[in-house]
Amino acid sequence: MTTQKVAQILSRLERRTADRLLAHLEQAESGLGEAVRSAMLLFEDLEKLDNRGLQTLLRETPFGLLTTALRDAPESLVQRVYNNLSQNRAEELRAALTLSGPVARHQVESARKEMIALARTLEARGRLLIPTPATPVIY
Repeated sequence: MTTQKVAQILSRLERRTADRLLAHLEQAESGLGEAVRSAMLLFEDLEKLDNRGLQTLLRETPFGLLTTALRDAPESLVQRVYNNLSQNRAEELRAALTLSGPVARHQVESARKEMIALARTLEARGRLLIPTPATPVIY
């Protein structure tokens, strides 16, 4: 099984579970855990997308899914999302995040996994480039 395949499998798992498995991989073979980790796409990594790629992902993401995924997200990522939406859409998102009630953690994690899967699909179709340490992007 390739590092990329293992990374894809682990990216679908809950963060804590994936971290534990990565730690076990690192103990089993030095460097393996880090190689898999660098191939993984985490929700927070979406901030590394260029503006055009982020805009493509945002256009393809249903509004409700985006609202749920951004709950308790790093402020820097939320700000990048606002900056890559139209002013009206950004205001609508801001209001939805502010006015909506509590959301279960598993719903947030599920929404984030869906966005990651969508990003991977867009990458496979050539509509998005996801930079990784293994494949840096030159702008």
